[in-house]
Order: sequence, then structure tokens, then C-alpha cells
Amino acid sequence: MFNTGFSFSLYVLGSLAFFLDFIDIMVRLYLRRGQTLPLTRVQVPPTSVPLNVGEFTPYEVRFHLRPYAILVSVHNAAAELDRFLKFIEPFREHVWVIDDASDDDTWARLCRAGVKCVQGGRNRHKPGAIRTLLTTLPPEIATVIVIDPDSRIITGLAEVEHVLFEFQRSEMAALCPRITIRPDGWLTRIQRLEYWLAFSLGRKSLADCSITSGIAVYRRDALQQVFERHSLSVYAEDLENALILLSKNERVYYDGRLVVETDGMRELRRLFSQRVGWHFGLIKVYVEHWRTIVRNTRPGFVFRYQFLVYMGLFVLMLHPLKLLSLPLVILSALNGLDSLAGQNLVPDTALTNPVYFGALYVKYSLLILFVIPLAVGKKDRLAVLPVVPFYVFYALGQIVPATVGYANWFAVRIWGRRVYRDHYQPAQP
Repeated sequence: MFNTGFSFSLYVLGSLAFFLDFIDIMVRLYLRRGQTLPLTRVQVPPTSVPLNVGEFTPYEVRFHLRPYAILVSVHNAAAELDRFLKFIEPFREHVWVIDDASDDDTWARLCRAGVKCVQGGRNRHKPGAIRTLLTTLPPEIATVIVIDPDSRIITGLAEVEHVLFEFQRSEMAALCPRITIRPDGWLTRIQRLEYWLAFSLGRKSLADCSITSGIAVYRRDALQQVFERHSLSVYAEDLENALILLSKNERVYYDGRLVVETDGMRELRRLFSQRVGWHFGLIKVYVEHWRTIVRNTRPGFVFRYQFLVYMGLFVLMLHPLKLLSLPLVILSALNGLDSLAGQNLVPDTALTNPVYFGALYVKYSLLILFVIPLAVGKKDRLAVLPVVPFYVFYALGQIVPATVGYANWFAVRIWGRRVYRDHYQPAQP
């Protein structure tokens, strides 16, 4: 059994996804420890940078906290409005909603619910709608939290306001919270682990040049400055926000104490469409801002690693090699199954050696098991263990929608149309 040739170069190609993720995780663990943990045995702080804003009592926090607003853009949300109103109940007095030109009864129901709301004259999509809503806020509001209508702030009001108070005193431009996925089926549970890794390890390793998410906290004047240069596209709006802020020498950090739960994609079709849009947005924003990225003079290794090495090299430039590795891994897996079944339907060659897939599966699964205690809270670790055996397939599967997303960008540039229509702006090229 397994009487096939072996090529070390093909083995490396087949394991490329593992090697890149292994390097990235090791670098981020090093950066996270260096940014947040002194060389003493103390509790790891929840923020990506020490805030050092002083000690204040809860009364002092409430007294000195400057006004803030929670901004939400909705469009044709009548079917989910009851759940949204339930989610915002603890923060209702701070919530401002813009109805982004809905053609159902969303506006009427918002008015009946007594929510502070503004009616948009035309559908601007989220960035444009939030920019419009921002201009209507009372001038004394200093801080804004941008959330989505399917999101729920699960951190308590007192803790949220403590986080906002420290954010205001830090004078930084933006804060990225910890986003978690509401578990609702096996597919969302895998996404939940993915988000925990992305935020508790990824965002937290970036010190004060982190990337915001679609749900984020902003200094009001900083967000206004962002919208002066923003393309107002829904694609990778968070990455575009962060790059604009960082280009102005503003600071963006991560705070894991502010936790927001949102819906995951429960269907493979919707997940595929989402990831196509994500990668279309990634290459779009990266190309539009690459000069700013290259010229950025921010000191330290973190910025260069995140935006030049990780995004530029690992994610974009090496993607063709990842795509080449995918059929190799698939052939290796099929030959392994074929050999175990004794059917001999797949020819035994150096291209189909089962070792490639077997080694990749074992290494990737061990890597995920290693990183779970470092990125997932104790009470949640047992819940994510059942998805670990499937995570390698999920990670490899991301290569396909990423390829389609990049192909969409090239197709738009060359022919003015997409090869695949995702669900973010289905009516636009």
C-alpha cells in the first residue's frame, strides 16, 4: 500500500497553506506577547496595547464619560426588526438608526418603536448611510459605535461604558472589539473558531495599528475624516477605514472586553458568496492604497508584517501557489482513500502520493489544537474541539472563493463585469 513516488517539492507545495499559517501564528504569538505581556507572570491584558489611562472608580467613569452614540444602518429589515429592537434594548437611549431607503415598513415600525431614527432618501449602502447619519448627530457626541442590525453587544452596559471611557482618554482613533459568531449549526461553529483566532490572536497582535471590523468604535472626528477619503464601497470597508486612519498617523487598537455577537453564514452558498466579496474587497482596497502602505513611516515591525508580509505576500502574491496546491492535496487524499479501499482506481504517481494530504491533515490539526488554548476562553474550549477534525477542510476550502473574488476584481478591471455575482452589491459590477 502507498507504493508511490515521493517529491519533496510537491510535499512543500501541498503543505503551503500549513507552512504559511504556521509562520503567521508563530509571529503573531510573538508580537502579542511582546505588545501586551511583560516578562513577568501576570494576567494577559485584554487590549493590544497598554492603555495607562489611570485608575477611576465606577462613579468617576460615569461622571467623566463623554456622550456616545451607537449607529446602525438598516435596509428592508422588517422581518428581523423585532430581534434587532430586543438586541439594542440595554443601550436604547444611545442608539441612532438610519433607514437606508427601505421599501417595506421598516421606517414606520422604527418610528412606532420610539427609536431615534433618520430616513435616507436613497439607498447608499452602509458606509454612505453611516456618513449621512453621522452628520445628524448632536454636536456633543464624541464617540460612535458602528454595529450591524444582526449584531448584539453581549458585554454589560457598565463594562461597555468603562471601555469607552478608557478609549476616550487614550485619544486613539478607533477600537476593534472582539467579534464572535452566534452558534447555529456546524458551519457557524467552525466560523466561530475562525473568528476567535482572527480577533484574539490576529487583531490582538497588531498593537496600535490594528484593523477595525464592520463593528467598531470610533472617535467621531476621526470617522468624519475617514469619510472625506473613503470610497463608500461596502467591500472591505473596515480595511479601508483602518488604512485611511493609519495613513494619517492615527492609532487603532483591539479591546477584547467589548464583545459583540453576530450571525454567521448557515449555508455554504451564502458563506461562499460572503468570502468572494471579502477577497474582492481585499484586493480592491489593497491595490487602491498600496502606495500609502509602502510609504507609511510608522516605526516598528508590526505594520510592515501585517500589511506587506502577511497581506501583500502571504495572502495575495502567494495565492497562485495555494491554488496550485489544492488539486495536489485533493489527488493525494483521493489516492489515500483509494488505497485504503483496495480499489486501485487512482494511479500511484509522485503527484498522487497520499503522504501529502496525510501530513497536511495531521500538522494542521495539531496546529489548531495548539493554538486553541491561546485564543479561546477556558469555558469555550470543549465546545470547539468537535470542529477541529474538519477545520483543515474549511481552511483549504477558502482558497476557492478567494480565487473567485480575485478573478472578479481582474474581470471588472479588464471587461467591466464580474465572473460571479456576490451578495454585497449584486446590481453593480
